[in-house]
Amino acid sequence: MNWMMLMVTVISLVLAGGFAVLFKRLTSRDRANMPLPLEDWEGIFSPSRYKAMERLLDETDRDFLRSYPGVNHRIERKLRRTRVTLFRAYMHQLFDDFHRICKTLKILMIHSPVERNDLAGLILKQQFHFTITMMITEIRLTLYSLGWSRVDTHALLEPLAAVRIELQSLATLADPALSASRA
Repeated sequence: MNWMMLMVTVISLVLAGGFAVLFKRLTSRDRANMPLPLEDWEGIFSPSRYKAMERLLDETDRDFLRSYPGVNHRIERKLRRTRVTLFRAYMHQLFDDFHRICKTLKILMIHSPVERNDLAGLILKQQFHFTITMMITEIRLTLYSLGWSRVDTHALLEPLAAVRIELQSLATLADPALSASRA
C-alpha cells in the first residue's frame, strides 16, 4: 500500500513539475518576440505546414520496415527515436506559431476601437487548452518512443486553428482592406 502512495506522489510531482515548466515557457515574454504581419496571411499559419505531423508517427512505415528480412528491434527503435525528434521539432514550431498569433491578437485587441472581453477570455482558454494538450502529447511521445502509445496530432492543432480564426476576424475589423485583398 505504501509503495502505491509513493508511486502516486512521484507521478503527481512529475506532472506538476512538467506543467510548471511548460506554463513558464508559455507565459515567458521572449518566446513570441515579433507580432505577425497582417498583410502576409499565408505566412500566419498554414494548416498544410503541419500535415507531415500526422504521418510522421504512423505505424504503416514501421509495418513496412518489418516486412523486410533482417530488420530487428534496434532498427525500429532508431526509427522511432528519429521520428519523435522530428515530431518534437514540429511541436516547437507549432508552439512558436501559437504564441505569435496570441501576441498579435493581444496587440490588435489593445488597438481595437471595440472592447473585446470575450476574445481575451477565449485567448486564455485556448492558451490553457494548448498547454494541457502539449503536456499530454509530450507524455504520449515518451510512451510512443517506448512503443506503448499513439499520439493524436489533431488535438494539438485545434487551439491554434481557433486563435487563427479569431485573428483573421479581428484583423479584418481592424483593417477592412485586408478582407478585400483576400477575396
